[in-house]
Amino acid sequence: MSTVARTVAVYVPLLSGSLSMMGSGSILCSIYHGRKTKLRDPQHRILGMMSIFDMFYSLCKALTFVLYPAGFGVPTFGNATTCTIQGFFTQFGYGAGTYNLVLSLYYYLTINRGMKQRDFARRLEKVLHFFVVSLHISFAIAGASIGLFNKTPAFCYIAPAPYGCTKNPDVPCTLHGTTFPYFYEAFAQIWIQLAYVVIFLTNMAIWMYVRRQEKAMQVYSMSRRNMTLSTDAKFGKMKKKSKHARDVFIQSMLYVGAFVLSWSWATVFHLVGWIGGYQAFWPVLLINAFLPLQGFWNAFIYARPRYLRVRRKSDSRLTFLQVLKLVFLPPKPTGPTTTLLSQGGTLHTQNGTSHHPCGTLHYEGGAASTAVTKHSPLSPAVDVSGHPAASSEAASSVSEEVEEEEKVMEEEEKVMEMEEKVMEMEEKHPDDKAKADEESGRKHNDDGSNGSWEDPSVDLSVDSFDDN
Repeated sequence: MSTVARTVAVYVPLLSGSLSMMGSGSILCSIYHGRKTKLRDPQHRILGMMSIFDMFYSLCKALTFVLYPAGFGVPTFGNATTCTIQGFFTQFGYGAGTYNLVLSLYYYLTINRGMKQRDFARRLEKVLHFFVVSLHISFAIAGASIGLFNKTPAFCYIAPAPYGCTKNPDVPCTLHGTTFPYFYEAFAQIWIQLAYVVIFLTNMAIWMYVRRQEKAMQVYSMSRRNMTLSTDAKFGKMKKKSKHARDVFIQSMLYVGAFVLSWSWATVFHLVGWIGGYQAFWPVLLINAFLPLQGFWNAFIYARPRYLRVRRKSDSRLTFLQVLKLVFLPPKPTGPTTTLLSQGGTLHTQNGTSHHPCGTLHYEGGAASTAVTKHSPLSPAVDVSGHPAASSEAASSVSEEVEEEEKVMEEEEKVMEMEEKVMEMEEKHPDDKAKADEESGRKHNDDGSNGSWEDPSVDLSVDSFDDN
């Protein structure tokens, strides 16, 4: 590999790793921002752990030019110790790839098997977290302790030492000359390949389940005219369940796409070296360019549901950049209604004061007063008819509508969860339900009302009404 090629391969991850760190950081910030609700969902906890692992991996990749040992004609500043550090965190960061397996397994169990979130959290989640974290931290510690992390053409990872000893008969290998391929397979590739298998099987099963749901919906819709009230309600629940399954499948496939686009190049690098017997430049470049980008892709996939809600609520009132700002940097709710009518101004209201980066906002039951006070000439007030104020008001309005929709969705999920708990209790104790129904029927019979209710103090006869 030429010096120019090695220099490009060493410095490319500075860009890709930085982008991935920003992406994973935005996911973690979003989870922290809504931690009261999001941390109750195993999906967000899994994505949070995936983002933490990706942050470590992306950081050590972005700093390749600092950690890679000097002396190859490339402007790098590392040594053997920093090379081991990069190999350690690269190995630890492979946990991000394994968490894709956990996420697909979670989607499969909740959609296909009907496992409740609380059951997944109680039975499997802690075990899976412990397995992934302990596995990769153990591999990282073991690799560093036996001198497994050495120089490859453009990064530090599992390799024999010194560099090039397997190709130069005059340079004997002092470390792992014949065993490094087995370590690479056991520490890295076997888990990526296992993730491929599990992700493929689970997503195929989810797709088949979604197809069955849609076919059942078609059968129900064809006979909907003859439905009673109860079957119509059942149809509504079935429709909602089918839509949820489809949305989860699309989201899962997008995460799979990000995983394949990022991690497949490590397998290509391994196969090229194993089949061809040499380390070509192009797979090394693709590893350093694409493998650190999973956090970058994940950020857009994670924000996609909120983006669709904001886009739908905005109704062309906001530009694309404003929509992205609301998606990734949602304003923190401070009152029942938030209406921004000034930049650097003050709106006087009844419900107190809310602080904003552009000034101080006061609210009065959702209606803002027209009086605006300037803080300084550098932050003038903007009239209601002006474009900046109108644009900010529209963004604030859309944000409130999306927040309300998300709250409604959370409440619906809570209601459905409570209904499922009641159904489970009734299934576990059918005798208690029968006794309760019998007792309820006995009370109605004793009242002589047959389940109806009439107030004896109210005369409902025709004669009690006058002509007016």
